Amino acid sequence: IILRESRRLTNMVEELLDFSRLQNGRLKMSCHPLDLVAELTDAVLFCEARIQREGLLLSYSEPEEMIPVYADPNRLRQVFIGPGGRITVKIWQGEYKAFIEIIDQGRGIPPEDLENVKTKFYKGSNSVRGSGIGLALVDSIMTALDGTLDLKSTLGRGTVVTLGLPIYKR
Repeated sequence: IILRESRRLTNMVEELLDFSRLQNGRLKMSCHPLDLVAELTDAVLFCEARIQREGLLLSYSEPEEMIPVYADPNRLRQVFIGPGGRITVKIWQGEYKAFIEIIDQGRGIPPEDLENVKTKFYKGSNSVRGSGIGLALVDSIMTALDGTLDLKSTLGRGTVVTLGLPIYKR
């Protein structure tokens, strides 16, 4: 219990520091061309053991084609990692953007909370755990990468998080 709580507090402090640095313009992005499929696959494999330990199911099919983006791989990892019930991860390439969709079958977000969940320290009425900075940090990172974060949720059925990143053109 002590180890788990120590990790949780350490993660919360790291998120707070990153969020503060990002807001103050002191968090530097180390962007370069990379394969979004490879980065997402690494993050999924990294989370797979934890997802299974929590009794959740993971569904992800790695596309054969690479999707080039210009981004910071370390910040993308922060964006990709998250909770659920059954977690489905999809990735596809549009004309101008690459999209990643993370679908969970968790408790969902009440409609009155949905518009505020990207606000720093906001914890919704349905919140079980967390610091209230995770989605605010993800939103800030995606904005810094010229990306987008879209949330759709149905209470009692789950949440769909859609991330969009510009395609890298050589």
